[in-house]
Amino acid sequence: MTEIKCGLEIHGYIHVDNKAKLFCNCKIEENAEPNTNICPICTAMPGSKPMLPNKQAVEKIIAIGLMLGCKINKRLLFQRKHYSWPDLPSGFQRTMSGSYASPVGVKGSFLGIGITEVHIEEDPARWDPVTGKVDYNRSGLPLVEIVTDPDFKSADQARQWLKSLITMLDYIKAIDKNAGIKADTNVSVAPDFNRVEVKNINSFKSIVKAIEYETSRQSQEVSEGKKMQQHTRAFDEKKGITVFMRSKEQAEDYMFIPEPDLPAVIVEDDMIESIKAKLPERPDIKMKRLVSDYKIKKEDAFVICSDLRLAEMFEKAAKKASPENAARWVRFEVLRVLNYTKKELEDTGINAETLSDLLALVEQKKITEKTAKKLLEDLSEKHFDVRKHISDQGLEMMSGDDSIEKFCDQVISENPKVVDDFKSGKQEALNFLVGQVMRLTRGKAHPGRTKEIIQKKIKP
Repeated sequence: MTEIKCGLEIHGYIHVDNKAKLFCNCKIEENAEPNTNICPICTAMPGSKPMLPNKQAVEKIIAIGLMLGCKINKRLLFQRKHYSWPDLPSGFQRTMSGSYASPVGVKGSFLGIGITEVHIEEDPARWDPVTGKVDYNRSGLPLVEIVTDPDFKSADQARQWLKSLITMLDYIKAIDKNAGIKADTNVSVAPDFNRVEVKNINSFKSIVKAIEYETSRQSQEVSEGKKMQQHTRAFDEKKGITVFMRSKEQAEDYMFIPEPDLPAVIVEDDMIESIKAKLPERPDIKMKRLVSDYKIKKEDAFVICSDLRLAEMFEKAAKKASPENAARWVRFEVLRVLNYTKKELEDTGINAETLSDLLALVEQKKITEKTAKKLLEDLSEKHFDVRKHISDQGLEMMSGDDSIEKFCDQVISENPKVVDDFKSGKQEALNFLVGQVMRLTRGKAHPGRTKEIIQKKIKP
């Protein structure tokens, strides 16, 4: 197997509640008409100066750094990164990367992969090279860049790690999920390990494909005795290949200089501690704890911890019901309803309290699982008091064999052929009879007890 080294430079749009750009008050608005959310600052009109950076964006980038185990620098300085493209009207990008930069976070680690740095920068405009049109709505949006060490050994490892990273970022609502992520990949193979960068890959799937292709391409060239030269490539999504762009730039090619129009951002210890105190438990740590504390399956914990709200719901429900049942219902039933309705959890009436009530009632044999599942579907539309609703609608499970027997007798008398099928050895016939009783009782008969009664009455 080819030995590789791979590092990622991951970009995502920082989620800010005030919906303002990084250096001006223009709105961040998806699907806005082109060039409607712009001002002299984000279009770099002569004489315009940037405002102080969006405080929420700075706080969010510090939170990301802390979640990735980074050391947070106390003095943050923006640089001008110079290059000439139509999407950059000023001729430079304001960024906390570069020759003299002090990134927000450095020397972190996440799931065994080193984090070189985490920094913030402004996004260029959207340029269509085919039509030549430029949309400046995107110009100045706050971006996070996460730079990893070259610790990935395979495309599959990168795939799994990226999934976990996105989950972690979602825990703190750090990035705009709808906008997706972009990445530059740096891939090199033995024996020279000369780095080849693949720029501006626009989807999760393409990131993985680009790593796979580059590993194969470089391995082939090395096997032919060629020496790999450091350079930059682009990924052709339609063909699934990378193509040569240019020789690799060095930092001096960008002519980094400190941004004279922005003062250094001073990060006080109190600010770091305040942000740290609000951070949730990291998903990988939470998953291990759920397995250890609640004795649930690792695969259940993995799915539950994919969403902070699901994990919090599980822990609250597991205090009132058995953890095994709580895990099963959160993983399969709650997600089934959310996937079917295409809703987020907060847009439904399903919460820890309603789920706990349903599970407790099922475990106490006061309602059937079928009734509980139907109520969960109803809760996806609106919130209601579960216990009161069950009482008002008469949905309690039937108690006593006498109540169930009369329905069993009715079903047996109405389905003589099915009864004969069961007597001749067809077990699926019994399931049909039980189903008919459940239909007549609106799911209130206990399925296990119903099966026992029918078997006793028509025993072959």
